[in-house]
Amino acid sequence: MHASSPAQFRSALLIFALFLGAILLACAWTAADGPKVTRVSPPVDLPQLVAADGYVGSKSCLECHAAQCKSWDASHHRRMTQLADSESILAPFDGRTMTLYDQDYRVFERDGQHWIEMPNVYGDAAATPRIERPIVMATGSHNEQVYWFPSDDGSLRMFPWAYQVRASKWMPVDAIFVTPPRDSVARRPTWSHRCVQCHTTHPRSHQFDLQRPAEVAELGISCEACHGPGEAHVVAARAGKGEEGIVNPAKLTHQRSSEVCGQCHSVHTTFDDDQAHRMAQEGCSFRPGDDLAQAKKLMVEGSIEQFWADGMVRVSGREYTGLRASQCFQQGEISCVTCHQLHQATDDPRPAKEWANDQLRSDALTNQACTQCHTKIADDVPAHTHHGINSSGSQCVNCHMPHTAFGLLKASRSHWIDSPRVTPMSQSIDWNSTRPNACNLCHLDKSLGWSAEHLHAWFGQEPPQLPEDEQQVAASILWIVRGDAGQRALLAWHYSWPAAQEASGTAWMAPFVAQLLDDPYAAVRFVAGETVGQLPGYADFAYDSLANEAALRERAAALLAQWNAAAKPEAIRRQELLINSEGKLDEDRIELLHLLRDERPVNLGE
Repeated sequence: MHASSPAQFRSALLIFALFLGAILLACAWTAADGPKVTRVSPPVDLPQLVAADGYVGSKSCLECHAAQCKSWDASHHRRMTQLADSESILAPFDGRTMTLYDQDYRVFERDGQHWIEMPNVYGDAAATPRIERPIVMATGSHNEQVYWFPSDDGSLRMFPWAYQVRASKWMPVDAIFVTPPRDSVARRPTWSHRCVQCHTTHPRSHQFDLQRPAEVAELGISCEACHGPGEAHVVAARAGKGEEGIVNPAKLTHQRSSEVCGQCHSVHTTFDDDQAHRMAQEGCSFRPGDDLAQAKKLMVEGSIEQFWADGMVRVSGREYTGLRASQCFQQGEISCVTCHQLHQATDDPRPAKEWANDQLRSDALTNQACTQCHTKIADDVPAHTHHGINSSGSQCVNCHMPHTAFGLLKASRSHWIDSPRVTPMSQSIDWNSTRPNACNLCHLDKSLGWSAEHLHAWFGQEPPQLPEDEQQVAASILWIVRGDAGQRALLAWHYSWPAAQEASGTAWMAPFVAQLLDDPYAAVRFVAGETVGQLPGYADFAYDSLANEAALRERAAALLAQWNAAAKPEAIRRQELLINSEGKLDEDRIELLHLLRDERPVNLGE
């Protein structure tokens, strides 16, 4: 060693002082400007694309099935799950800060990647109150898009904010579902725990083994999800053996064909814990063409979370559960592909984007899907419907498949095909609410008593004993004022449904939609806000469903005041609408009805 000179010692001392000063300055900045943020990105255990069990991926289909691959590429199934990049991410990560339950969330871009800064609600880097994480994956592309970030344990966690595509708006995840109001962010399941099962092809979640990432044949819902593993078919096709080794759902029986869709579009669970562990390790045993009931426990009834009191599914995305309960399925041969086509027909004139919305066949847009079997009705539709031939009341689906399911912030059609009937809104059912009937979801200005009289006169249905309110007051008003959160959400949507507006008129609707603008459920408020913009004369009404309680109350009062100031047509001055001969609202009666509101928590499990 060499002895240091005084000059060297002074230089070293100066460097040390500068280094110490920098540390102290950084600490002072942290203490003054905000809490410490963990900026190191944890390891990302993204789902691994693993070709196994005969699954070879959609690229293997392109060689021979270019047209089908093109229509699949235009579908929303294709983009159900995507890795995060500039094309797949729809929300603006523009540096904005959003506040939820008094906590700030920031979205931004760094080096071409999408990032979030948020409270450490999942316990990552426990000593740090805030974390930064990259967004690595997205679910959804049509209605809403949910974002996933890596957690310290390697799992993918849901960012508490989602993007509502229809409204081009960031919204809390809690606000896009009918879920009870909270005061903090709920700890949600990891992506591998639940979402992987129906948002990818042939998933093996490995959720019970944290050391292994999920494995999938393909992200999104690809060809093999519906046609089965393709390896044998590729080999056979290259040997000139045509369709050997593959399943075409259109050529299966109506039961087996529908079960291909039902593997995801049903209310189901596992039979026991052992099966749950096998599925996590090996994937579901179901393959297109199999008996679905052998692979999944199919639910036919349940709680308020998913079923109405009469057993009909009340959440969207579970269409097969409704279809299999229908006589058209049990006694006839209707299937999912009776109305839906997973590949757009070459002679379909609709733009691909329009077809992709519901993937309906062209003839399913008319009564043809029903009248091809119900030929006697086809001979004289108005004689059966008691509505004009061009009326929405003469469209089969409006009476037999009404919009009684809710999800994705909108109503969707029941797939339990049945006939309209009036059921009293009984308070004696202590675990569920009454399903709205088709007649009163179109004739929003009519009472249950009115519908019961017509169903008796036209079809011989015995009228039920109805309480006074249900005989005198429009059923839609009772559902809005007295109903549970799921009923309120449904009716908020129906007030904007063109068929219902045409049948019921709109001049009376605003004060009842106003009842929902300060609803405790954010999803109900959002749908009500959309509906206000669809009412004539209210297109410019300013409203934000995510505003604070005081602002929500003010907007509800403002809508009511605007309606009070408008002229009232004679046609709406009637008892059923709680509007008197002077055009004034019966606010006392509404207040009394409001006291009967069904306040039981509703958490619709989409």
